Amino acid sequence: MTSNAMTSTVSARAIVQSCLDAGVEHVVIAPGSRNAPLSWAFAQAEKAGFVKIQVRIDERDAGFLALGIAKATRKPVPVVVTSGSGVANLMPAIVEAFHSAVPVIVLSADRPESARGNSAPQTINQFGMFGTFVKSAIDVASELTNASDINKVIDTSVSGRPGPVQVNVQFELPLLPDAENLNWQPEMPSMKSPAQIECHQKQVEVSARGIFIVGDNADVEAVEDLNKVAQKIGWPIIWEPTANAHKFENSISHGVVLLQSGTSPEVDVVVTLGTVGLSRAVLGLLKSVPTHLAIHSSIAGPDSPNPVSSAKEIFDCMPILETKVDPGWLEQWQSLDRKTTTVIATELAPDTLTGPSAAQFVWNQVGADDQLFVAASWPVRHLEAYAETRDGLRVFGNRGANGIDGLISTAIGVGLGTGKRTVLLMGDIAFLHDLGGLNIGEGQAQPNLTIVVLDNNGSGIFSQLEQGADQYKEHYEKIFGTPHGKDLWVIAESIGIPAKQVTSKTELNYALESFEKTPGIKVIVCLTGDRSAENDLIKQIVSQVRNS
Repeated sequence: MTSNAMTSTVSARAIVQSCLDAGVEHVVIAPGSRNAPLSWAFAQAEKAGFVKIQVRIDERDAGFLALGIAKATRKPVPVVVTSGSGVANLMPAIVEAFHSAVPVIVLSADRPESARGNSAPQTINQFGMFGTFVKSAIDVASELTNASDINKVIDTSVSGRPGPVQVNVQFELPLLPDAENLNWQPEMPSMKSPAQIECHQKQVEVSARGIFIVGDNADVEAVEDLNKVAQKIGWPIIWEPTANAHKFENSISHGVVLLQSGTSPEVDVVVTLGTVGLSRAVLGLLKSVPTHLAIHSSIAGPDSPNPVSSAKEIFDCMPILETKVDPGWLEQWQSLDRKTTTVIATELAPDTLTGPSAAQFVWNQVGADDQLFVAASWPVRHLEAYAETRDGLRVFGNRGANGIDGLISTAIGVGLGTGKRTVLLMGDIAFLHDLGGLNIGEGQAQPNLTIVVLDNNGSGIFSQLEQGADQYKEHYEKIFGTPHGKDLWVIAESIGIPAKQVTSKTELNYALESFEKTPGIKVIVCLTGDRSAENDLIKQIVSQVRNS
């Protein structure tokens, strides 16, 4: 054995030990040659009972799978990839991880530095390719002499505000240990407590006519604190689905519809928590309200929670709100909400499925102990508008960058991370976008995941935006509507996924119940009809609320 025969193996084992010490329990591997030292070392760590490995042949799916597991567990998850374009395929998942403060560790294998810029096979300038979308990065030389710098980078994934990091590792040949050095068992992890951001609570005087708006966030404690304040001062709570604020006494079911219809009471102050702004009506309120105060959770991403630059002040935790309580303020909102609930129930009563009625039905049917992952675009907005307050149910989504890519893989990661039954509510274009997520190899763990696809044969949300105006009809369908003309349930079954196609609430209910205890991944495709009719329905609901 030559003097450098164990160089790559020693480096890989040191990096794996650093990951374990940082609290890693799951790892995702995309197979390759140059990342063989890391893959082999993690396999030995799995054999010793320290981690669970998931393998994906597509690096993009691997990245989103790691994102989903880390999102659900709030623990760092490495994604191990080989050199070259495989690393670049992680970019969408890392962008989402950065903006949603999810600790994903990119372990990118590389050729030695001497191979860079010389047309060496599968060699690109991959160190630093994630730019500002990682908290920190390190380029590890072929011969690792000190692991402390690697430890620091990996630790930053969970210290302060969580987020992704990159450890780029140059590996020399040979990539695997020889027969005499095959056996290795990691040391028992030396768990460290990550540094957290301290809260400096401030006192603020505000008007009694205020509301809370809670957007996407993972800070359960902050949401609970907000709820306690809301009950104390009598303010309503308007919530987005991934806010997980749908079960509180002061929560309003259809706050966004009240804003859209112009029937909501006049507001003097808005306090926001999390990533808000699914609805233009909410963004419009933030622009016009006399006082907007924002809370930047300690476990949120680095971006300021101030989407229209309206915040008078941004706090690092819930401020002490001093106000004179108006006993009729909350009742005003609740009375209007009850009337809106009646209008929506009437408009969505038919058994035939539409996007809004299917989304609402899924929301109502998913169990209190289950998880719901909801896609960006129309599905999450349908729930924001038409879902009612309810008990239980933990809701996830990729709201960092609001993309529709990688949703199947992310939802699979959420299901695997918690072991709970999970339902993914998504659109047809998003489903087609991440078909690769359904390509799970033999012997790989599968979550109990039911994917419900709202299929209106294209992108419906654009009809609600500027593109949907009459003057743009000539090219609308081709470049915005993008009809696909595919039988999605046939595609799912061709990959070996059990699937059903439904056209009514009755059929949807039967499909959900029949799949509830079926193991693995299942797909239900809801044919929701013509997109223009769906658009008319949404306008009709707002009009009816305005006139009720």
